[in-house]
Amino acid sequence: MATRITETLEKLDVTPSTAAAAAAVALAIPLVYLTRSQCRQSLPPGPKGLPLLGNYLDFPSPQDNPWVTFDKWSRQYDSDVIHLNIFGTNVIVVNSHKAATALLERKSALYSERPRMTMINELINLNWHFGFMPHNDTWRIHRKIFAQHFNPSVVSGSKNHETSIKWNNVYLNNLLESPEELFTHVQHMVAGYALETTFGLQVQPSGKPDPFIGAAKQAVEALCSAALYGSYLVDYLPSLKNLPFTQARKDAAKWKVSTDIAVTVPFDLANALSKGNDVDNSSMVAQLLESGTFSEDDIRKVTTAAFANGSAATVSALLTFFLAMILYPDVQKQAQAELDKVVQGRLPEFSDERSLPYISALVKEVLRWNPAVPLAFPHQLTQDDVYESYQLPSGAVVIPNAWAILQDSNLYGPNTSAFDPSRFLKSDGTLDKSVKDPDAAWGFGRRVCPGKHFAESTLFLAIARTLYTFQINVFKDAQGREIKPTGEYTSGLIRYPKPFKCSIKPRSKEHREMIVSLVES
Repeated sequence: MATRITETLEKLDVTPSTAAAAAAVALAIPLVYLTRSQCRQSLPPGPKGLPLLGNYLDFPSPQDNPWVTFDKWSRQYDSDVIHLNIFGTNVIVVNSHKAATALLERKSALYSERPRMTMINELINLNWHFGFMPHNDTWRIHRKIFAQHFNPSVVSGSKNHETSIKWNNVYLNNLLESPEELFTHVQHMVAGYALETTFGLQVQPSGKPDPFIGAAKQAVEALCSAALYGSYLVDYLPSLKNLPFTQARKDAAKWKVSTDIAVTVPFDLANALSKGNDVDNSSMVAQLLESGTFSEDDIRKVTTAAFANGSAATVSALLTFFLAMILYPDVQKQAQAELDKVVQGRLPEFSDERSLPYISALVKEVLRWNPAVPLAFPHQLTQDDVYESYQLPSGAVVIPNAWAILQDSNLYGPNTSAFDPSRFLKSDGTLDKSVKDPDAAWGFGRRVCPGKHFAESTLFLAIARTLYTFQINVFKDAQGREIKPTGEYTSGLIRYPKPFKCSIKPRSKEHREMIVSLVES
């Protein structure tokens, strides 16, 4: 028992000077196991917990890839939903497409709420992001604003395509000039495109410090580290937020500065510019301010969320694409063969998508193979529910395991750990509509990411044009030895491939000249 207590104190994010206070708070928790109305047998199966602590010691840390552990437990207990109890909080993890559809889609009215997210909303003050808002009128307004500007018809419009191509051209030229700065160029393209679309602002050239990209990266860092529910104990024990000197308080203070800048500076500048003459008023901010339909506060928060979203998952997906091309050269070869057949003497365009089924399948496989958000944002059940023979208690935190769903061999065939776009194709090379789209990568129910069409169009154009113009190979050192990427990812709500080196060169002199001409024109 003494060892267990020591282990628990080591896991608590409090300093020794506040350990006694934290212990007092913990001891004040009601004896939930004695008062819980649901008997343990009626809940979904899961690891047996300890009194008071519940499954706190069982819960994997973000560094331990919890989505993998949850999937393992699902197999161990032969159930596609599992249950944990952490300091009295019921946690239901959904590990299959079947369960996600039955609960989060068909009963979305019961599962559209967010749990209290103390770290992200109350300490870091990211409560302006509608992704973390309660399911209330403010959320509906913000969702409506976002949907108006990122629905499929707007994303496929000529103005949006023009801006996307502009930033893609900048990206291709940057990649040509300094391929070793791959990570920087991907971030620059995605952030630049998102910033111009939402605020009508321009970022600094790639490689130069940019305040907008810096603020967005810090906000995304906060999302990655703190928005994975339970990463900080304060999510389960909100009263701990008042304790001084905790790691949660220290981290929140660091991130809060950048997130406050992100929600203030770009909008204020865009607002000021929109009132001047000879200004392009096609940005999201300009259009919303001109309409006068919504308050400035609502516009500020929604557009900031749009910019932050545009700087996160899409960057992860594009870096995953480069990783896959290095590890699976045959896929790259097949994709380039399709491009060479369809596109001749010019760069791929959005209009080529229907003629490029293998590229479309490759985009789907990027989203499936290593999803940027392996555990979707947490939901909260608002009233008691039933799944098969299991009772799901009201107030439970529901965590969809997108990674487990996207790795399901019943949906995507054998060897799901391999990168294989052909799993989405028929034998004749056309897209197989019977194979489930990797929609789990974008969330579930009423909380599905409304920016998915924007992100998918960005991915298609970037992947098609990169493969048409460049050859991506394993990096070789001065002695000619190949240095393959480890394939490791960062941890957190949004994850990225860890930095890796690769060789990126134009496929031919003609392809090089094609890229150079983009800047000259």
